[in-house]
Amino acid sequence: MRSTAFVPQRRRWDLLTHTIRRQLRAQVGKHAHTWSFLLGIAVCGLVFGAIVAGQLGQADKLVLGNALEQLFIALAHHQVASGSEVWAQRALSDAELIGCIWLFGVSVIGIPFIVGAVFLKSFTVGFGVAYTTLQFGWKGFVVASIGIFAHQLIILFTLFIASATAIRFSYQLVMQAVPVSRLTVQFLRYTGTFLLCSGGIMLGASIQAFMVPALLTQLIG
Repeated sequence: MRSTAFVPQRRRWDLLTHTIRRQLRAQVGKHAHTWSFLLGIAVCGLVFGAIVAGQLGQADKLVLGNALEQLFIALAHHQVASGSEVWAQRALSDAELIGCIWLFGVSVIGIPFIVGAVFLKSFTVGFGVAYTTLQFGWKGFVVASIGIFAHQLIILFTLFIASATAIRFSYQLVMQAVPVSRLTVQFLRYTGTFLLCSGGIMLGASIQAFMVPALLTQLIG
């Protein structure tokens, strides 16, 4: 009896997983051009950030180097801000960025600003990783990988989802591709996606606030 009852349940589960995979493939294929475009913008931002970091003048390098050394000293002596304070600052900053992208998405002229936000975020990550690596060698690369790149990957992925959603919604508004009768539903779905993106923001802020300082302290120590 157990074996005969288990077969239909397994079939239903296989059908469900197959349907989910098919829907995911359809969504990825449908919006692959948007993701490819955003990925190209992000790569350009990372590369330009690294180039600018390598072209800094000696005075700028000295100022940034002193700031990094002060940060390392503060970490070694446990004199940094508390995890809750860092989490609140990081989460608020990234939430403001996601909120701006949401606002750009409901605007018919918001697509260039969305692209600019992705580029600037990628630029800052590329600049930070490249400068730390150039300034401190392989140790700087390790520090940058832990202190910058790890949690920023989550933020960038969240930013990609938000930006792709905003670009599609803004394009639909411009082309009037959504009937007025369905506009409210589409807007609620659009806003719901951004609310889900807040989970990625909180996760990235948590890693930076509670995990990164401890890892860097152990590394410096």
